[in-house]
Amino acid sequence: MQRKLKCVLIDDDPSIHKIFKEYLEGNEYAELTDYYEDPIVFINSNKKPDLVFVDIELPNMDGFSLAINIKPTPVILFTAHAEKFKDIMNMVEAIDAFPKPIMKERLLKSVQKAHTLLNSNKYAEGYSFFHTNEGHLNIQLTDILFVSTVKNSHRNLELFLKGGKVLILKGYSLEYLHRIAGFLLQPNRFELVAPGAIDKIEPNFILRLKIVKTDGTIVQSELLRSFRKDFFMHFQSI
Repeated sequence: MQRKLKCVLIDDDPSIHKIFKEYLEGNEYAELTDYYEDPIVFINSNKKPDLVFVDIELPNMDGFSLAINIKPTPVILFTAHAEKFKDIMNMVEAIDAFPKPIMKERLLKSVQKAHTLLNSNKYAEGYSFFHTNEGHLNIQLTDILFVSTVKNSHRNLELFLKGGKVLILKGYSLEYLHRIAGFLLQPNRFELVAPGAIDKIEPNFILRLKIVKTDGTIVQSELLRSFRKDFFMHFQSI
């Protein structure tokens, strides 16, 4: 059998620690090894567990910020606020999320899901979780060719991948994807492009890409003046 996951719980309510400890006692997939009330103390501990359970409402740093701060350590999020619960999976890359009060069956379902994923070869460096139009997917960042903000939406992105796959990322900003991917170039406020996807840069600064839409048209992007210096600096360094 694959090894158990070493898990840490971050929650400022000691009673939640007791619940997690009770529910996970003897569990075949995971064990609770540490508990922290303050997320800053956990960060300063420099511990690297297999999985972290994170409450959204925390002192000094909210759960969303903590999840991003400890990336790529996998997280499962939970909250007592239904209105926040609806947006959890859209805002950060979490393996799963569930509401309070914490139900044993729901917690164990999340643990089993995490165990299956983290013991698979799909969970590796260079992959990230995203909430998409096809559900929650683990996407290899180096497969990204082109990203465009969906018209009339600031939190949805159209993603073109190697192999012709096109997805809609739900609840993500262009800035966030630019930061976590690292290698993508930004030609304008609304798009990102992988250097390898550029076929030709026209004299009028139109980028012709090696991407063909289903209707047969070639994807293009405009390199605006205010982005050219940074664009060419990073493009030429590759």
